[in-house]
Amino acid sequence: MKGEAGSESEQVCIYDLEQRRCIDHDLVEKSKDWLSRRVSAEAGQKPFFLYHPLVHLHFPTLPHADFAGRTMNGDFADSMVEMDHRVGQLLDHIDTFPAAVRDNTVVIFASDNGPEFRPPYRGTAGPWTGTYHTAMEGSLRVPFMIRWPGKVPQGVTSNDIVHVTDIFSTIISIAGAQVPQDRPIDGVDQTAFFQNPNNTKSPRDGFLFYIKNDLRAVKWRDWKLHFYWEPKVNEGQGKLESPYLFNVTRDPKEESDVLVFNTWVLQPMLKMRAHFAKSLRNDPAPPDPMKADW
Repeated sequence: MKGEAGSESEQVCIYDLEQRRCIDHDLVEKSKDWLSRRVSAEAGQKPFFLYHPLVHLHFPTLPHADFAGRTMNGDFADSMVEMDHRVGQLLDHIDTFPAAVRDNTVVIFASDNGPEFRPPYRGTAGPWTGTYHTAMEGSLRVPFMIRWPGKVPQGVTSNDIVHVTDIFSTIISIAGAQVPQDRPIDGVDQTAFFQNPNNTKSPRDGFLFYIKNDLRAVKWRDWKLHFYWEPKVNEGQGKLESPYLFNVTRDPKEESDVLVFNTWVLQPMLKMRAHFAKSLRNDPAPPDPMKADW
C-alpha cells in the first residue's frame, strides 16, 4: 500500500485462516495510528474521514486467540465479543483526543446486511426472518448507531427507516458541504432526524430492494411487498403471480400475506417503483458506457 506522501510502504503476508483471526486487531492498530497522526498534524483543525471495515462477523467467524473460548459458546459468540472490544478500542482512542476534536467527531456503527446463511457461521436476525441474499426483513434490517456528543441525544432508539445510501448525503451535510448536483443521488440527508429523533421523523418512507437486476421487494413504512418469494437462499419460488404483502410490525417473521385486506398500500408502493423507473430513463443504473463522459 502507498504511504500518505505517495511512497511505497508495503506489508505482505499470506492471508490464511490463522491470519484472518488477527486482522481486526491489526486494522484497529492501523486506524488508531492514522487517527493520531491526522489529529496531531492538523492540530485538530482539519476534518478527517475514516472508514474502518471490521471483518467480524462475516464468515468465517474465527476469533483472535485472545478471545477464543471466551464465551464457552463457540467461535461465533467469541467473535461477537471480539467485535464489541474492537469497537470499544476505537472509541476509547477517540476519547483520548482534545475535547474539541473528541466532541466534534461523529462515529457511526452499522452493518451492511443481515446474518450469514452458511453453517457453521450462520447468525441470527432475532425476531425477524431471513439472511442476506434475501429480501426478508432479517436481511434488510440491521443495527445502526451514531455517536455525536452534544448533537445526537444519548439513549434514544427509533424504528424509522434509514437507508445505507443516506449515509453519504448525511455525512456531507454534517461536514458543511453540498451534495453534488451533477448526478442523481439516492440518499437523503438524515441530520435533522439524528439530532432530534424524539420530535422529528426520518425523511425516508421506504426503499426498493434489488438482487442483481430483479426488483425483489418494496419497503414502505411498516409494510413490505414481495414480488419474488425466497425466504431462504437458493430456495425461491421465483416471481409471484400476485405479490405478498406483510406488515412487519404486526408480523415480523413475514408469515401472513395480507394483500387482499390492504390493497390501499399498493398505491404508495407502486408510486415509489414508478418514480424510480422514471428516473432511470435519463440516468440508467449502471450508466451506459457508450454515453459516459470519461
